[in-house]
Amino acid sequence: MKKIFTILLIAFLTSNICFAVDRYSVEYLQGKNHFSLTRKIAEKSVKSALRKALKKETGTNFDINFEGYTLSSIKRGVFKSIELTGKDVNYNGMVIPHVHLQSLDDYNYIDYTKNPVVFMCDMTYAYEIWLDDESLNTALKDAAYSKILTRVNKIAKPFFVVKGVRTKIKDDKLYIITDYNLPLATTKDRSFVAQSDFEVINGKIKAKNIHIDSAYGNLGLNKVANLINYLNPLEFAVDILGSGKQKIIIENVNIIDNQVKISGKIYLKAGTT
Repeated sequence: MKKIFTILLIAFLTSNICFAVDRYSVEYLQGKNHFSLTRKIAEKSVKSALRKALKKETGTNFDINFEGYTLSSIKRGVFKSIELTGKDVNYNGMVIPHVHLQSLDDYNYIDYTKNPVVFMCDMTYAYEIWLDDESLNTALKDAAYSKILTRVNKIAKPFFVVKGVRTKIKDDKLYIITDYNLPLATTKDRSFVAQSDFEVINGKIKAKNIHIDSAYGNLGLNKVANLINYLNPLEFAVDILGSGKQKIIIENVNIIDNQVKISGKIYLKAGTT
């Protein structure tokens, strides 16, 4: 998600706004009425540049709301609020059906003259993403997910070896298909299917109400839940959308219209890049 913030900063640079001397502190900007026609022109220029940059980066025409304080503070990298909404967003190789990002603070300050850019104040953003079968399964092909499988297999070997994980969403139910083999019994790969609901506990997505076919025998649901939580494709998909030092908190997860809808907060600390 940090890529979206970087694109926002590029928009400041490419918006061709002329500016005069002004003050940039939160006390000054929030303590006065700064209405001016030039500010509206600057806001329109930033939105245009941002929309163009996001289109180039993600292939999506974003709906954008942007509000600044003054002409010069906008050019400085200070703004009051921003809201982005995009559909079928191509992000790091994943096509995400829906992305929504909205600032929650009335003062945001980013120094885009630095490389990498620096967040000059604490900022909080609300986000919502929708994931479908395509986006989830693309995420699970990421090299970072292979490391998760390696960690699981270090625990499970030699009795059980996970070869891969896939998902299928049907009738607002998420099915996790785990390809595995039993080295002590056979080298032939098999597939295990579990259907699970999910909840958020302390900012983490956890499996609940797990269902498995009786054909698998008397498998303990606690063991199945532990395996699903180790392999958790939903939390992993959110993790790879983040980068850098931002803190992404998951607050809600629901499966509606055969899409996983995840929402929460992004916290950016002053001084981080």
